[in-house]
Amino acid sequence: MSAFHFAIVNDERVIDATGQPVADRDEAIAVAKRLAIDLAETRQEYLGRGYYISVIGSDAREIHRESIDSAAKSG
Repeated sequence: MSAFHFAIVNDERVIDATGQPVADRDEAIAVAKRLAIDLAETRQEYLGRGYYISVIGSDAREIHRESIDSAAKSG
């Protein structure tokens, strides 16, 4: 299993970062989508402010961004 890191960020700074072992890139993106939906439902202060979940691979590069605002609209 690979370890991916997930961070709540806006254009200015990282708000929260955590790591989680997942099987692959697709699973990491699915985790980011679930995190974004959860935050849209439970942390209203993140809505409308450009926050997103950043998925960082083992090479320290961002592989995906999941908008919290988009999760609120689809959820």
